[in-house]
Amino acid sequence: MVEGFMNRSAVLKWEEMYDARLSMMNRDYMVDDWSKRSDDYSESRKTDNYRYGRSVHEILFKNGVVSPKTRMIEVGSGPGTFVIPFADKISHVTAVEPADGMKERIRENAKEAGLSNFDILSSIWQEVDVDGLSKSFDLTISSTVIWMFRDIVEQIRRMEKVSSGYCCLCAGIDSKAHTGDELWNALLGDKPRPTFPEYPLTYDILYEEGIHPEVRIIEHESRRSPENIMKMHQVFFNLFTDMNPDKEEIIRDHVMNHLENGQYVMRFKTAVIWWKARDM
Repeated sequence: MVEGFMNRSAVLKWEEMYDARLSMMNRDYMVDDWSKRSDDYSESRKTDNYRYGRSVHEILFKNGVVSPKTRMIEVGSGPGTFVIPFADKISHVTAVEPADGMKERIRENAKEAGLSNFDILSSIWQEVDVDGLSKSFDLTISSTVIWMFRDIVEQIRRMEKVSSGYCCLCAGIDSKAHTGDELWNALLGDKPRPTFPEYPLTYDILYEEGIHPEVRIIEHESRRSPENIMKMHQVFFNLFTDMNPDKEEIIRDHVMNHLENGQYVMRFKTAVIWWKARDM
C-alpha cells in the first residue's frame, strides 16, 4: 500500500481525492452557496481584527514579498480575506470573487475599515482573462480556494501568469477541521468523510513543477455566532445529505453544546507558501 502511494504523483493523488470527494456529494458547491455563507464567512475572517490576514501579511512583509508599493490580486476573496488586512499596507488590491453576497461583504468591510484602494473582478478565477492581465500584479495570493480546482497545475500557472513578482498559497493543514467527527457521524453515520487536499500535498505539487517554495506555519482562530455557524453547517451538510428539521436540530444541539463564551470557536493551522512567479 505504501509502495503504491509512493509511485503516484502528487497531481494524480490530488485528482483522485478531488474525484472521491465529488462522488460522496449530492452536488458540488455552487456560487450561490458562497453567497449564503457570506455572513458567517465574514464574521470568521474578521476574528481578532482580521488576525489571519494580518498574520499572512506580516510574514510576507518580513520576507520581502510585499511592500507599500505592491499591487496584489486575490483569487477567491470571499468577504475580503486579504483585501481588508492588506489594503491599508500596500498600493492596491484586486479581488476576484463571483458570489454576490461575498462582494457585498467586501464593500461593507472595506467601508467599515475606511479603505478604497481596491476593485472587484466579478468572476470565477478559471474564467479570468490571464493573458489580458499578464504580469499586471506584484503578487497573486489565494486562501481556501485551491481545493476547488481539479486542474490544480493549470490554475497555479495562471496565477503565475498575472504576477511579475510572487505567488502565495495559504493552505490548510487539517483538511477536516471545519466539521469534526462528532457532528459528521451524528448526521451521516459511517459515510466516509471528504478530504480537501491542501498542505502538504500542495507543496509536493509545486515541487514536482520544479518550484521550491518558502513555507511558514501560522495558527489562528475563527469565531462565529451560533446563528452563523449553524448556517455554515447547514449549507455544508446539504451538499452530502437532504436536510430536514431533525438534522437541523442535531446541528443546533451540537453548536449550543460547544460554545465558548457565547461563540463557536474553531482553531486552525495554515501553511503560508510563496515563491517567485515563473514566466508563463
